[in-house]
Amino acid sequence: MTRRSRKRPWGEHRPLRMDSLASMPRSVSRTDGDYQVQYLSQARKVYLCPGCNQQINIGQAHVVAWRTDSLFGERSGLEQRRHWHRFCFERGF
Repeated sequence: MTRRSRKRPWGEHRPLRMDSLASMPRSVSRTDGDYQVQYLSQARKVYLCPGCNQQINIGQAHVVAWRTDSLFGERSGLEQRRHWHRFCFERGF
């Protein structure tokens, strides 16, 4: 007797998860340069926001941003990414 596959039939689809869409990187232009920004629903560890120098606690929603117009290339900008409070990043600190 052969085993039956547990995969979904082709006619079914997964429901759209809005929380995963929120985490897709987006391009943002500010006066100080161009950034890739990723909105995260929760922090997995404690980070220090470079805008206000206060902690982003575990479980708190925040933003990860990196420069795309870095002097040493996009890879360098990605390596220098920072975790911000959303309000601090949008305010442009």
